[in-house]
Amino acid sequence: MKPLEGVRVLEIASIGPGPLAANTFFELGAEVIRVNNPNIVNLLPPSTDPSLENRVNVTIDLKNKDGIKLIKELLPSVDILLEGNRPNVMEKIGLGPEEVHAVNSNTVYIRLTGWGQEGTMKEDAGHDINYLALSGILSLLGKEGNPPEPPINLLADYGSGTMFAVISGILGIYEVKSNEKKNLVYDVAMFEGASYLGSLLFGLKDSGMWSKSRGTNLLDGGAPFYRCYETKDSKYVAVGALENKFFKELIATLNLPSEMVSDQMNFEKWPEHTNLFSEIFLRKPRDEWADIFNNTDCCVTPVLDLDEARVHPHPVSRNSYHNNFPRSNNILIQKEEENTSGDIRSIFNELNISKEFIEEVEKSGTLSIE
Repeated sequence: MKPLEGVRVLEIASIGPGPLAANTFFELGAEVIRVNNPNIVNLLPPSTDPSLENRVNVTIDLKNKDGIKLIKELLPSVDILLEGNRPNVMEKIGLGPEEVHAVNSNTVYIRLTGWGQEGTMKEDAGHDINYLALSGILSLLGKEGNPPEPPINLLADYGSGTMFAVISGILGIYEVKSNEKKNLVYDVAMFEGASYLGSLLFGLKDSGMWSKSRGTNLLDGGAPFYRCYETKDSKYVAVGALENKFFKELIATLNLPSEMVSDQMNFEKWPEHTNLFSEIFLRKPRDEWADIFNNTDCCVTPVLDLDEARVHPHPVSRNSYHNNFPRSNNILIQKEEENTSGDIRSIFNELNISKEFIEEVEKSGTLSIE
């Protein structure tokens, strides 16, 4: 039995971190009902996002009062409601926390936005790059002399938004079931989560151990022992020999002078060491280096593309991918247990929702069952 088995999640369709959070709930055992917007214009086909799989999909017009009525008919069975609209949107349509909790005070209400439900920018539009910029973290990424470089949309959207939404859901379920809490609402702001992920960097900066010059620091590619190097076949290896004992093994494996070990943290030597490593790694192709460093403590790994990552022996040995998509439930012993999603009509029957009402909202176009 998976930990969230028996939990029902109602996902008000959004993009990015919301769907991945809902998919994580599913992989941990929950049933997920995704309520799609009939008027949405998708920038990309839903089929391009594997995190949109595994849903009980239904399209409901939430601008129609009967659509809101149908959602409220579902609420008595909903443990978690996840929404990613701007502040007050859900209140305006009649599905804000007060309205939801008036129907079911045990529903954990998760609000996932970039700026949060309060604050001077709460109504502003934004995306990962904007949240990361305001968090201070974007200023650290890239090379000096060039504009900061956003790391795709992994930090604020997914590292922050998705994961803090999942934590909120699990925390909320615990509070309801173990502490008998009611009317729980969680305000997940992606810019704050991104800041929190960078807590160490705030500390390093305050202690004088982090320079404002991008690409010159210990963890941003400035250190010769913590960066990527090109190989003979125009691919790359990643070197992460931070600790001196690992750096010592790297130096020994490459047959380099042993005095380099004591000079590891000599900043004046870093350019010289970087040039030396660059020259050495260009001598062999990436996969030959991977074989040399495999099962050592040198902390050197090949930089794989997405297709290569799926078939590398290590993730294959751990079943890290399921149906060719990264999985979140490898933390579970019972990860191989298959979730079984019901269908929306059986859920309507379970809740004794009037068949006449369902027929009426289908006929009017308020409800569309996929």
